[in-house]
Amino acid sequence: MVKMDLELITTLFRTSIRMATPILLASLGGALTYHAGIINVAMEGLMLISAFFSVVFSYLTGSALYGILAGMLASIAISLLYSVFVSFLKANNFAIGFALNILVSSLTLFLMRVMFQGKNAFNSPDIASIVELKLKTGNYFLDNYIFNFSILTYLSILIAFLLAYVIYRTSFGLRLRVCGEMPEALKAAGIKVGFVQLWSSILCGALCGLAGAQLSLYNVRMFSRDMTGGRGFVALAAILISGGKPKRILLISLLFGVFDALSVKLQSEKIAPQFALMLPYVMSVVVLLLFHLKTRKRLKNA
Repeated sequence: MVKMDLELITTLFRTSIRMATPILLASLGGALTYHAGIINVAMEGLMLISAFFSVVFSYLTGSALYGILAGMLASIAISLLYSVFVSFLKANNFAIGFALNILVSSLTLFLMRVMFQGKNAFNSPDIASIVELKLKTGNYFLDNYIFNFSILTYLSILIAFLLAYVIYRTSFGLRLRVCGEMPEALKAAGIKVGFVQLWSSILCGALCGLAGAQLSLYNVRMFSRDMTGGRGFVALAAILISGGKPKRILLISLLFGVFDALSVKLQSEKIAPQFALMLPYVMSVVVLLLFHLKTRKRLKNA
């Protein structure tokens, strides 16, 4: 009985980490544009375009690395397009973000049907998967709770701490925050707000590209229509709840990963699969609501 409980906990933990990684990477990317003054609602599309091109190039080249790079480049391209409209043409970021999400959803479906004979999903043993940090120490805890995860999982944690330093301890981070909080002061210093936002969008595209690659080359090793399933909006919720602070984003992403893992577990039980799939997004709304009520109470007391 104890062994079964331990195996269940281990399975939930490992699934939580796997599910949290793409949300964490996307959230960290979105945190950069958040500090630059852009609430990025295009992350869903950035992850989806990356997931598609990661699978295609991984399949064609037999290399997960080429797949990751292709996914990152595709995501950066869409992110640059988003930045041109929002930062330079001063279009509404919500309208452009949702438009790009719809565009990417339609584009990836069209390309998949053209390239893979009308399919809505594509998988193949020739798709190279992202490698794990394989270390077998013989210690149950180390082997299951510390090692043997995707290399992007370890990279995402490292990036979280690196961004915490960059945003709050470097001149680039200072410009980024001033860009979002007091853009007039940045202009007075002779620094163009649009270019700061452009760089934040490039970095956001790169990180969302890693998120899409993790999702399609490790979590499931396939591409299917709209496979991101709202994770870009969950990442946005993590950013808003955390105030764009990378270390808080790390913890909140892990929390959402737990909800995702529970939804996977519930699907194997005698529970309607629709309810199980809905759980992570319901919890996102609940967490956002609680955060909003707490913020209102704090402002009222102030």
